[in-house]
Amino acid sequence: NIVGNFGTVFVDQSYWQSAIAAKPASTHKGYLLGGLVWFTIPFALATSLGLAGVAFQLPITASEAGSGLVPPAVATHLFGSAGSIMMTVMLFMAIVSTGSAEGIAVSSLVAYDIYRTYINPQADGKRILLVSKIVIVVFGALMGGLSVALHGMGLNLGWVYQFMGTAIGSAVVPLWNMLMWKDANAIGAVVGVWSGLILAMITWIAVTAAQFDEITVDNLGALEPNLAGNLVAILSSGLIHV
Repeated sequence: NIVGNFGTVFVDQSYWQSAIAAKPASTHKGYLLGGLVWFTIPFALATSLGLAGVAFQLPITASEAGSGLVPPAVATHLFGSAGSIMMTVMLFMAIVSTGSAEGIAVSSLVAYDIYRTYINPQADGKRILLVSKIVIVVFGALMGGLSVALHGMGLNLGWVYQFMGTAIGSAVVPLWNMLMWKDANAIGAVVGVWSGLILAMITWIAVTAAQFDEITVDNLGALEPNLAGNLVAILSSGLIHV
């Protein structure tokens, strides 16, 4: 969980764009406040509603719990339809906010760092805006399709959340090195990221096979294989880069 969340911060372009766009005098205050809220709200909701679900002995299956359905079940049990509405509004606001930020971040990367840099250096504002709009639509469709595909494969929210560190954790230390280490080089960072990802995937699958004697979707989502993959991702990439 910790490794995956490091990855979501360091690899998320929307954080970088927000920091660059904000006024220097306000950036540190905003990020400190945001960091406190980012921890406090999920912790408070997960702890209170999770314990309430156990205390009320609600008929929630393991699959439903893994899909993140404990909070709405508890809210509905406590407040009826009003609880359902409150959870729906909260989720809608969170998803729309996050989705819009990610769409803008990806479109900016493609439009400025790829299209204008390598494809059309003479592109004017209208052309860049058009490319950005196209990327937002394509990115949104791809993410929607990926969500449907993951759901179809039976990969719930908990499974994806644990696997996240294995998939993106290898980028954390090389990015930190590029920011804070004057002797860091781009080639070493790229090699570290990809090598760390490959080693993390191998470790994740190998630990699953060693622990359960077979590789299944449920076994790959277990705690120990994901812990091993997460740790190898974040540690090996840093060592390789150095």
